Amino acid sequence: MLIVYRRVVAGAVFIISVIAVAMMLRIGFEWRQALVDIDAMIVTPATIPDEVITDPTAPPVVSEEIYGPPPATPVIQPTVPPPATDNSPAATATAEAIRLSRSELNILLLGTDARPEEAGPTRTDAIVVVHIARDTGQVSMLSIPRDLWVKYPTGGEGRINAAYAIGENRFGPGGGAALAKSTVSKLLGIPIDYFVLINFEGFKKIIDLIGGIEVDVPHAIYDPAYPTDDYRTIEVSFAAGRQWMDSERALIYARTRHADSDFGRNQRQQQVLMAIFQRIRDRGLLQQLTSLDDYTGALRGYVLTDINYRMMLELASFARTIDSEDILRYAIDSSSIVELSGGATFSVQPQALRRIVSQFTGEAVSTAGGE
Repeated sequence: MLIVYRRVVAGAVFIISVIAVAMMLRIGFEWRQALVDIDAMIVTPATIPDEVITDPTAPPVVSEEIYGPPPATPVIQPTVPPPATDNSPAATATAEAIRLSRSELNILLLGTDARPEEAGPTRTDAIVVVHIARDTGQVSMLSIPRDLWVKYPTGGEGRINAAYAIGENRFGPGGGAALAKSTVSKLLGIPIDYFVLINFEGFKKIIDLIGGIEVDVPHAIYDPAYPTDDYRTIEVSFAAGRQWMDSERALIYARTRHADSDFGRNQRQQQVLMAIFQRIRDRGLLQQLTSLDDYTGALRGYVLTDINYRMMLELASFARTIDSEDILRYAIDSSSIVELSGGATFSVQPQALRRIVSQFTGEAVSTAGGE
């Protein structure tokens, strides 16, 4: 009997060991594939020249529509080296917590509105800055209206949503990231450490992967002229109240603006980002890690970023410590803008901008809480 018992135990241990090894091999394969996918997403921002000094009496140069050819000498991007062994995801994925190495971070989120058949860089339809304060645990989002008129650090002026396309066309690959980051940094007076750019197909894939999102629509919406990819328009509507949205529905909700304005759309974009974050938390970080290659594979070709491997893991670990209800939300809205003439759109009042930024970064007391 004892021999039989030992054989049963030994057999059980063997089976468990085989399963464990198979799981480890699968996770290892997933990480290797995920690293290949992530490598395809990482871009190194180009080095762009300092601001061009012009005659102050001369009329301003409007450069948002004048991209010009890439420089005669192509911008050579340095090869992104593979992560060190001790910093690689495979070495740290099972760590209980990875402390955020930076006390403060500002990340620029950009959403492009390129249609499927369009080639080359396009305008950024969504512009959101995320501020992270590690020691206080504060996370804030600031939406910037796409038509805000700004001066580009390299000279000229135009809508802020054209900065990425101008940079890519003038300075080559990586120039869009560099000019978008420097333009937003100059506007807000804060450093922009990283950027993430995603087109709307990638946005839909994220929502498909997590099985949809729940959004609480504050009031009924009716848009009689929502633009489609084939340059037509359709009627769309949303009832007020909590509702489940698939990827197509969520994208329409985030993009519709004819029922109110671009400022209303900015609030909806923040709502959708919050819903995605909450859904990922609800599904559990472990589930995300054990199927990581599913996510990176689906997003490959739709996302660009300059966040390195280690920082990705640090941010994922930090995200486990925060709750979506505690994320503060701000926006440059209609109460803080100045209408411009001469073909320009609108700028932001300097005093109002300073107040918004100081609250956004936690330097001033804020009453924001998701509105």
